[in-house]
Amino acid sequence: MLLRLAPTPSGFLHAGNRHNFALTAELARELGAPLALRIDDADAARYRREYAEDIFRTLRAMDIEWQIGPADVEDFEEHWSQRRRTDHYRAELIAAQDHGLLTYACSCSRTQQRGAASGGCSGGCRDRDLTWEPGVTAVRVVVPVGMTVHVGEREVRLDEAMGDFIVWRRDDLPAYQLVSVVEDRDLRTTHIVRGIDLLESTAAQIFLAASVDAPNVAEATYVHHELITDEWGGKLSKSTTSAKITPDDGTEEA
Repeated sequence: MLLRLAPTPSGFLHAGNRHNFALTAELARELGAPLALRIDDADAARYRREYAEDIFRTLRAMDIEWQIGPADVEDFEEHWSQRRRTDHYRAELIAAQDHGLLTYACSCSRTQQRGAASGGCSGGCRDRDLTWEPGVTAVRVVVPVGMTVHVGEREVRLDEAMGDFIVWRRDDLPAYQLVSVVEDRDLRTTHIVRGIDLLESTAAQIFLAASVDAPNVAEATYVHHELITDEWGGKLSKSTTSAKITPDDGTEEA
């Protein structure tokens, strides 16, 4: 058994991140399972060292210990950064394509593709036979119409919720879904605790797992918890958190 904390260093942590940390660490203690720290910094453009420092500071303030992963920011940047593994993720995607994963290059921008790419992207790139070219196209996975993925006792209509989701970005970086599956496979993660807002991402990763030889991801135990919200009932996010959460604020995936 193994659990992991997977914060993203794209902003200072908020109460929702701390809540996820606490729940994950508690489940690891209950199961007697080791805990890994996996910092998701594959999105190189959004990485800031002070955000990574905030992750270590927060975990130590919460007295959370991990057995696998970087000891501090220096160790993380030198030995554990996903930004150093772009070629590894690219090789994994190519291997998955060679073994039957259906994908296509897509030139649609975010403004062109609004909402899920159900049945294909808005620009019809499924049928255009475009070339996968950095700076020009992203790579989408073909999600068949009617595709349902079971996440525990829940069912997710992946074609409606996510559609043909992106696995490689136009800026020549791996997308979150691919990175998460590969990293959880390599860590041999068995239990994943995340917010209910990531239920659809979980379904996408289970769908992708078979093509990336990650049976542990498909068969993992998933716990989706309710979110910590702001005073108006809205979801907390790093983009709307203007100041970091200090250790004594009294609040509890990142």
